[in-house]
Amino acid sequence: MYTPEQEELLRRVDELAKKEGSQNKACEIIGVSSGTISAVKNGTYKASPEKIFEKISSYFGVKEEAALTYKEIDYVDTHISSQVYEIIRACQIKGGLAIACGDAGIGKTKAAKQFVKSNPTNSVLITVNPCITSVKALLKAIADRIGAIQERTINELWFAVANKLSDGMVLIFDEAQHLNIKNIEILRSLSDYFLDKEQTLGICFIGNLEAASKIGGKKAEFAQITNRTKQKKIYTVKQVALDDIKKLFPPLENKDKELDLLLAIAQTPQGIRGVVNLFGNAYDNNNITYAGLIAMAKHMDMQI
Repeated sequence: MYTPEQEELLRRVDELAKKEGSQNKACEIIGVSSGTISAVKNGTYKASPEKIFEKISSYFGVKEEAALTYKEIDYVDTHISSQVYEIIRACQIKGGLAIACGDAGIGKTKAAKQFVKSNPTNSVLITVNPCITSVKALLKAIADRIGAIQERTINELWFAVANKLSDGMVLIFDEAQHLNIKNIEILRSLSDYFLDKEQTLGICFIGNLEAASKIGGKKAEFAQITNRTKQKKIYTVKQVALDDIKKLFPPLENKDKELDLLLAIAQTPQGIRGVVNLFGNAYDNNNITYAGLIAMAKHMDMQI
């Protein structure tokens, strides 16, 4: 019914479905409906299937090209990321609030993701965005992540979230500078709820310097929050060390000139994230020499 190439595409959809756990999830990733794929497989799709095959082919084509590009190391225990990891761990053990904030692109988010990867049953990472400005939006975001019932009213939603959480958990909020004082108070109330039961719920905030001043501020309205904050650490790009760069870029082993260049850039506002992007582009350009890195940095309009 279909060409060998089209049959191969359907086979790859099945492989993706097996990997993701269901055809629905696989189709959501590709960008087509599961019903459409089923109809194409059964030969009952009423319209021409050519556009569907084109979309499937386009998806896998992009993935194949991406597989050929530089892949950064998933997680490296740099000076900063290892400390952030331990702050989250301590927050989980002790409960209460903790803050790990500072310059962008220095490994805070990487540490949070690694923690959740290592502790999938009792830790949750939520990336805050400017849309989560109301209490209800925040509680709905938490409920969605932990599988709590999406109740209609705020008070019912709060109890649904509180009852779904369990002793010894930690909630990590990345990009915490987007949280307002009322949202932070709601999170504090969840931690207090467990404290009243002689249990622990850790709330760890990760974000930029604005988050540090907002959550750990000295103003009167922050008093309750500050009193419950067990740890507050602020990190800067100047704390990125040469050993961190060596761990991040094994292909540059013993290439001191190149490593020193990347360290210098990492200690600018571009941070570790900036040098990872720089190295990745230079690698894809088949030139990770000092001259190649300099040329790519200039091409990217980076501060060197």
